[in-house]
Amino acid sequence: MARKTLSPSFSDHMKQQLSFLRNSDYVYEAIQLYVSGIAEPWEFTARDEFEFHEETGVLIVRDGPTGEDGHDNADVPEYVFRLDAIVATQLI
Repeated sequence: MARKTLSPSFSDHMKQQLSFLRNSDYVYEAIQLYVSGIAEPWEFTARDEFEFHEETGVLIVRDGPTGEDGHDNADVPEYVFRLDAIVATQLI
């Protein structure tokens, strides 16, 4: 069965918000992800690592950046969200 895919424009919107979050010209401190069924938003900072896997419909977020060898944050929490469950995002 084919997986329901999220409109590319929403994923692009989230990626654009992340670029604003990481740009020092702006004063944003975090991005909040509102997920269906969860009362409070998840909050992440510019140092967190975001991986969009649109082909499988998931977003993976890891606390802190990955080092050049790719293993510096191997022991940190990893959060996996279904893209179609993210109902809103907000920069704060």
